[in-house]
Amino acid sequence: MPAALGPTRRLLVEGAFAALASLPLAIPARARDSRFFRIATGPVGSSTFALGTLLAEAVSRPPGSPPCELGGPCGVPGLVALAQSSAGSLANLELLGSGRVESALVLADHARNAQLGVFENALPALRGRLRAIAVLLPAALHLVVRADLPIDDLAGLLGRRLGLEEAGAGTLGLARLLFEARDLDDEGFEFAFVPRAAAVDGIAEGRLDALLLVGPWPVPAVEELVASGRGRLLPLSGEWSERLLARHSWLVRQEIPAETYSGQPAIETLGVPLVWIVVEDLDEELAYGLTAALWRRESLARLRTGFAGGETLGPERALEGLSVPLHPGAERWYREQGLFRDP
Repeated sequence: MPAALGPTRRLLVEGAFAALASLPLAIPARARDSRFFRIATGPVGSSTFALGTLLAEAVSRPPGSPPCELGGPCGVPGLVALAQSSAGSLANLELLGSGRVESALVLADHARNAQLGVFENALPALRGRLRAIAVLLPAALHLVVRADLPIDDLAGLLGRRLGLEEAGAGTLGLARLLFEARDLDDEGFEFAFVPRAAAVDGIAEGRLDALLLVGPWPVPAVEELVASGRGRLLPLSGEWSERLLARHSWLVRQEIPAETYSGQPAIETLGVPLVWIVVEDLDEELAYGLTAALWRRESLARLRTGFAGGETLGPERALEGLSVPLHPGAERWYREQGLFRDP
């Protein structure tokens, strides 16, 4: 099932935005009662944006909505959540640090680095202030190579032109970890930072030899390349990957199932947990409400059926791979469910 929004869901989302734009004129009293809550996600058309859109639906409950038990939204009363597109994980941290969003979907390693203040472009506004609502699911590393190149290992990319997502996505740091573990000098690679659409064209036209993308599968850009026969996925496995897993606790082993991408066999790769984060001063009751709404039976059913790979989502796995502390409101909910225990 593709992660990108289908026509029906796209119309619903566009309609929701149109309705929101009309709120101040049409129903000012209800608009005043609304609380808007932005979730920074990823590029439009990406699996992360699709997941963020489903999260926004799960936690929203605009004023005047029918009761949940009568088929209305089951989110936080009065909350209108919006999925906001972005360049990716690092860009999301900058949006969160500047107060332009209230929450963000961020790779676990980037969240940890921001929390510790160890980024080269450190974000002082976030140091020590990040808190988690939930770990959602691993974002898989997708290494796509041109189908016509005889490459079967990471080392075969030496001297080749490797496409990375825009700087805000943070894939350069992950690429360097791969090279280091494989005993490769990153000076032997030529990098190009390009948006996903341009990267697909670059592979198709031979301007790029390979492309590294990170996201929950399936990634639409990868499907486009694989289905057209212009690209194929390269496994990220072997002794070097085991060393990498041993060094970094936030990395996980992951297998992309066969036929996730047209005609592609199962692929062993690595994954990084995708964490839904906020800042520490978010209202505790709101954080509790977000967590409860996220894991309601109705919300979980939509997430699992509306997003490929969503069957792995669930509160019982929401604390695996945490790289920043839980928000107290979220922690209270997990404690009540018997899912959180003191270290």
